Amino acid sequence: MQALKNPIKNPSLFSPWVERFLVAVVIFSVGVYVLEVEYGGSAHSLEGHPFWLWTERLVAAVLSLEYIARWRKEGMSYPKSNMGIIDLLAVLPFWLGFLVPVAWLGLVRSMRVLRLLKFYRYSRAMRVFVHALLVSRRHLTGMFLIVFILVLFGAVGIREIERDAQPEVFGSLFNSIWWTIVTLMSVGYGDAVPITPPGKGFAQVVMVLGVGLTARPSSASWAAMCLPRYVNWRRMLTNKTNRLVYE
Repeated sequence: MQALKNPIKNPSLFSPWVERFLVAVVIFSVGVYVLEVEYGGSAHSLEGHPFWLWTERLVAAVLSLEYIARWRKEGMSYPKSNMGIIDLLAVLPFWLGFLVPVAWLGLVRSMRVLRLLKFYRYSRAMRVFVHALLVSRRHLTGMFLIVFILVLFGAVGIREIERDAQPEVFGSLFNSIWWTIVTLMSVGYGDAVPITPPGKGFAQVVMVLGVGLTARPSSASWAAMCLPRYVNWRRMLTNKTNRLVYE
């Protein structure tokens, strides 16, 4: 949790050159995965060209050695730490391939994108953002509860208004929930549209509420990110003012 408590500190352990090499390995690994999925034409790496399989073996060897080295240097607390869990997720897809059935290898291969989480160690902006989310988690939890209530109310309301006019669209509560979520998030796929005047009026209310709900979590997270910087600025300003007064 230390990395989350102090988002400014870079939790790197090795020399800068080694850390840069590990970043390059992660980028290379995800890039190779994209190319394999797009151009490899195979359900998993065992079916495709040997290049994809041996590339993944090489990347997995590097990440496994990194995990072992960090474990030896940081001690028994490392596997339970946030970065230890992220590093484990980065190398886990390769080792899971030896345990799961062949039919699951395609899903296991897609888990390689989890290696992008390792950028939390190298990106100060990402650490600050995660820290801001954790600081504002109480406000966000309350907002999610409000969203859940509004989604349920909206789904029940639009179903009662539109089910007689469009029983195939709004006759199901789950279809109504889908419409409410899409409308609240201001997406509007157009696959389900109210046609009655009361339904259109109800939809406008849901749209307005959706705009407000979309802005609120962003403002809470932004305030949490700016608050530490604002406090530091006020502290520096107060110290400078005191020096000018007493000098």
